[in-house]
Amino acid sequence: MTEVLDIAKKDGRWSECPSCSEIIITSKLVENKWVCPHCDHHFRMNAKDRIALVCDEGSFVEIEAAPVRAEEITPASDDALKYGRATILGQPCVLGVMDFSFKGGSMGVIVGQAVVDMMHNAQRKQIPLVVFCASGGVRVQEGIWGLLQMLRTVNARTSTQDVPMITIFTDPTTGGVSASFAGLADIMLAEPGARIGFAGPRVIEATMNCTLPPDFQDALRLMANGFIDMIVHRHRMREVIAFFLKWFS
Repeated sequence: MTEVLDIAKKDGRWSECPSCSEIIITSKLVENKWVCPHCDHHFRMNAKDRIALVCDEGSFVEIEAAPVRAEEITPASDDALKYGRATILGQPCVLGVMDFSFKGGSMGVIVGQAVVDMMHNAQRKQIPLVVFCASGGVRVQEGIWGLLQMLRTVNARTSTQDVPMITIFTDPTTGGVSASFAGLADIMLAEPGARIGFAGPRVIEATMNCTLPPDFQDALRLMANGFIDMIVHRHRMREVIAFFLKWFS
C-alpha cells in the first residue's frame, strides 16, 4: 500500500498535507482551494491558480514589465511575479501575484521592475493595487543588482502613496521582499499560518544565541503585535479584498 501511495504522490494524484500528514486526493484539494480538509492547512499556490481563484472569470489581463538595462545578468522573462489589471467581484484593481514555485519567488531585476511598473500603472489608472506576496527575498545570484531592488521598490511606493495598496502575505514572505515594498501597504492581510519575517529562525537563533518561541514569525503572532491588520481564510479572500476595494473606490 505504501508503494502505491508513493507512486500516486509522485504523479500528482495524491498529496500529503505538510501539517497533519494526511493523504488527500489532489482533485479534492483543488475543489477546496488548496486547503487541507482535515487541519485547515493552507497549501502554497502558484500564480496561475491564485489568479484564477481571486479574479472574476476572464477579467485578468497580464501586463508585461518594461525592459531593464541589466539584460546580461537576467533572463528574458521572469515568472516569479505576474501582474495585470483585473476585477475582483466587480471591483477594478491592478493585481500582482508572486510565485514561490519559481526560484522561491525571489526578487531580481526583472521582478523589481515589474513591482515598480505595477505601482505606476495603478497610479495612472487611479485604481487600487493588490499584491499577493510569497518570497524567499532578494535574488542573491544577481548580487548588488538584486539588493538594489529593495531601494527601487520602496522609492516607487513613496512616489505612489496616493494609490491605495493592499498586501496579502502568504507562506512564506521573507527577506528583502518583506523588508521593502510588502510592508508599505495601506492594508496588510495574511493567510492563516503564513510565515512572515526577514531572516529565518535558525539563522536568528545561531546569531543571537537564543531560543525562539514556536510561533515566531507566524501570522497570528504578528497580528497580535500590530504588524498584520487581519488574517483571512482563503475561502473568504475574494470577498474581503473586494470589500476593501469598494471601500477605496
